[in-house]
Amino acid sequence: MTRLSVLALLALLSVTAADSKNQITWGSVIFTYHGEKTPSLANSGYNLSPIGATQLLQAGHTIRDRYVKPSTNGSQITKAALINGLSGDAIENTQLTIMSTNDEYVSASAMAFMQGLYPSRNKSVVEEETILSYSTILSNSTVLSNSTVLEFPLDGYQYPNIRTVSSLDFNRIWIAGNRDCTLYSSAKREILNTPGYRAALSRADHFYDTLKNEIFWELDPLQVNYYNAFELYDYALYKYHHNVTTFRKTNASDMAQLRHLASQQQFDLNTPNNVGTVSAIAGATFASAVLQQFTEIINSNGISDKMTLMFGSFEPFLSFFALSKLSEGPAASLFTSLPQHGSVMAFELFSYSDNVQYNASQPFPSTQDLWVRFLFRNGTDDTAPLISYPLFGRGNSESDMLWKDFVNSMGTFSLNRVADWCATCQSLTMFCEAIFSDSNTYVPSPRHSNKGIPPVVAGAIGAAITIGVLLLIVGILAMCGFRMGKKAKPQTGLGVLRRTGSGGGFKGGEKLASDTDLRLKGGAGATIVRHERVGSWELNESPRDGKHVSLDKEIESGRYERRSEDGIGNVNPFGDPVKPVDQV
Repeated sequence: MTRLSVLALLALLSVTAADSKNQITWGSVIFTYHGEKTPSLANSGYNLSPIGATQLLQAGHTIRDRYVKPSTNGSQITKAALINGLSGDAIENTQLTIMSTNDEYVSASAMAFMQGLYPSRNKSVVEEETILSYSTILSNSTVLSNSTVLEFPLDGYQYPNIRTVSSLDFNRIWIAGNRDCTLYSSAKREILNTPGYRAALSRADHFYDTLKNEIFWELDPLQVNYYNAFELYDYALYKYHHNVTTFRKTNASDMAQLRHLASQQQFDLNTPNNVGTVSAIAGATFASAVLQQFTEIINSNGISDKMTLMFGSFEPFLSFFALSKLSEGPAASLFTSLPQHGSVMAFELFSYSDNVQYNASQPFPSTQDLWVRFLFRNGTDDTAPLISYPLFGRGNSESDMLWKDFVNSMGTFSLNRVADWCATCQSLTMFCEAIFSDSNTYVPSPRHSNKGIPPVVAGAIGAAITIGVLLLIVGILAMCGFRMGKKAKPQTGLGVLRRTGSGGGFKGGEKLASDTDLRLKGGAGATIVRHERVGSWELNESPRDGKHVSLDKEIESGRYERRSEDGIGNVNPFGDPVKPVDQV
């Protein structure tokens, strides 16, 4: 028997052994590309279209079939991997973490997705032909004091807790790490001026010229070139779906070429290149978010963060495809192209067991028995399946990988600290300014260092020079006989009391500007920034809606793990400052 045959036999035996056991899925992290929107070149706002809403609804149905509750009509494309303990009918927001950027078309996409993931209660009951019991009726409605039965609107519409994050919230870097990243924008400008990019611009000129009167007749002719490749494809795709004239004039080959040019352009702008690795910043921060959320699941023994849903644009897709070497594998053509609207990439954390019963108490396995799988679905067509693909250059038979191997591989490019993102991007956001003002000696991780002197370092050098000059002047004045004195204040008989034991934070009124509620904590092979406090320890408040009555002692003892405050949790770093209190 040849060596190749032996390897094939061993692989077959391992697959057979895994298939003989049942998979228990403990959680999943899912990123979804928003649906079709009105194009930027149309100057008509950025709103989710009806097609876009339908795309995200279908994406929600697909994820529901795999992780929540398979449909009974047999139409699910992939084998179900139900998340253990996740509610199948009624939405329980405490089990979910849902986050999107605050762009209207992205947050609206998240709402449309959730309608597919957890459809209206009455509608889902009818579709699944479930016999309505008394308890089911009560869960969908309420009986008022005058004996009137009142149901939830829209056939029992369920209300998800979707968090939208803006540029003021540092949690946005996990789903849109390229936004407000100064060096990312600078890198894009450098790439646009390279000889290779100018050559691509010249090659595409003739093709775009042929479409100026066919598709782009409403646009300024100076806009119709390779510099706007993505915007032109986005515009043409929208017109193709919504304009009869464009639909009749445009052929499939022209649309395919527009998509190819847009994919080529955006892949060059969002992946590591000759300019540096900052172009792939969106994939690096997204990788950290996956690690953080899976770490929360492990630390809570499978209780917290059962499903994490993130919604954004295509940049994290392309960046992660390149960083994880998906763009170099056997399906490279798929992972070097723009994802279609409503595309989904999912990570699932699971283990194997001889006997499994979902939604029941299951012992959480040790980390050495945990596995991770990556899945991708391009678009929302019925023919688009959710398929697993191997990461990090592994073979096709290694799409399932051990947790420790996953952490080690992701850790080679994930950007785990907010401060590292600020330094890498040299960003001017408010939270970066706050981080740098608290510590002028902060130095970014060597792996993410950039050419030149960061603004914070330059500021520190300038401040040191200024102080040195002032000290020199003071010394000269002192040598010349100048002196400074303090005039005593007359006693008024009134005393001023200063309260130093209260005022917020751990240090109360004596809290300094350099003191921060952030601390570093090692977790899952990566350093994670966390807020030191959750809730109010003075009032014995629990961070989990009153389900826990202990304070930070419970958290530190390991019985309860906090949500990653720099990751996906609810954080407001810009609340009211500490207020001084003067009393007579």
